[in-house]
Amino acid sequence: MSKIYIPLPKKENIRLYLDHSFDGFLIGIKGFSYGFNNLVSLGDLSNYINIIKESNKDIFITFNRLYYNNEIDELKELISSIIKLDITGICFSDIGVLNILNDLGFDKEILWYSNHLGTNSKTIEFLNKRNVNQFLLSNEITLDEIIKIKNNSNQMIGCTLYGHLNMATSSRKLLSNYFEFIGKEKEKDTYLMKDKLKNEEYIITESLNTDFYTKRVLNGIKFYPELLENNIDFIFLDDYMIENNNFYNVVEAFSSLRNNPNDKKFIKSLEKVVDTNTYEDTYYGFLEKKTVYKVEDYE
Repeated sequence: MSKIYIPLPKKENIRLYLDHSFDGFLIGIKGFSYGFNNLVSLGDLSNYINIIKESNKDIFITFNRLYYNNEIDELKELISSIIKLDITGICFSDIGVLNILNDLGFDKEILWYSNHLGTNSKTIEFLNKRNVNQFLLSNEITLDEIIKIKNNSNQMIGCTLYGHLNMATSSRKLLSNYFEFIGKEKEKDTYLMKDKLKNEEYIITESLNTDFYTKRVLNGIKFYPELLENNIDFIFLDDYMIENNNFYNVVEAFSSLRNNPNDKKFIKSLEKVVDTNTYEDTYYGFLEKKTVYKVEDYE
């Protein structure tokens, strides 16, 4: 059966989530991960693992940043400590993390958190030869392309079906630089930016990097039955910048559909549940249309 993975909620909410019939958590580490509502310190990680293991759910520690040369020694030390813990596996985006895992002889699950790069089965084949065995595909490919990649690979393939989509990342402090340029104080770390040509708003956040997210939230629940039919191995539901109570209902909707994927009326009702818990501000992302760049419109 296809698995459902979600980010780790805050400690006061974790017991509530453990009663759900999803399958595991992606956990972000303070200073070494981004795009999580709840980032965990190494000191707290063991306590979380003990709580989660009581419910027999998977645990993936997520290194989804790109890292600088001056961080490598600390990163190696951190990974060396984490791989000794009772975890299911490690997620990575930076190939440097994969090299560290292979140098350390890590023999558990390795999941490629591909961001924008997981768009074809050849890359998956390349990484599998280097001990990667699970793959979270890009958010910017269609449902048909996801299914094609799954059918062309014998590895564990997953995709994101809910959340604000990360559109771009910059290592520069773009918000800080902008407010310095206009001579004003940056009062917060999250702002809205409007694309006048598309009449579309985007969320800009600045922490370790500057990240651009869609303001609208992907609701891909209606596509889940077809993915199940094509043996998708897992899906990821992302709660970043989503209210906790609302996200709980979203997870429940996806879990319910997994057990009854052939009832079209039920699918429509659950899609409405997800929409309602996202304040009706949802869309289908790139799942039913290809990514198209019209450079001439911006000249």
